[in-house]
Amino acid sequence: MKRVFNLSVTLVTALLTATVVYAHHSFSQFDRDVEMVTTGTVQRWAFNNPHSWLYINVENEDGSETLWSFEGSAPPSLVTRGVVGSTFEPGDTVKVMFCPLRDGRPGGALGWVQLDDGSFVNPSDGGCNGGDANLERWKGWMEKGYTSSTQASATE
Repeated sequence: MKRVFNLSVTLVTALLTATVVYAHHSFSQFDRDVEMVTTGTVQRWAFNNPHSWLYINVENEDGSETLWSFEGSAPPSLVTRGVVGSTFEPGDTVKVMFCPLRDGRPGGALGWVQLDDGSFVNPSDGGCNGGDANLERWKGWMEKGYTSSTQASATE
């Protein structure tokens, strides 16, 4: 009987752990059907596990600023793409392509980031497509002045 009880406890623990891990890796909080662009000044780059975070101040129409937060990948994945702890420094101006949060808060999942020197880095964690094909498409509609994929598809 004790053996059956121990096996039951182990099984329940494994199932609960698997559920938590699966939920942690969900991208359901992001609207992955929409890609947007915003420009701002880096406030902080949190290069840490399990996810990195890029915080930028974005200027509003009235001249005030709002702090936006963007979730990116973990350092082991980022380093293989050339994104390191010093990639984003406070005061840098960056242009961010992201998939917005569904609840409307200022932020989202990182796709691509254009640095001040015009180069692009990919800190995406899968919540927003940071692949090379997406970069070329994104560059194309940015050149036309679009600020979102929704705007681009409505005019093309």
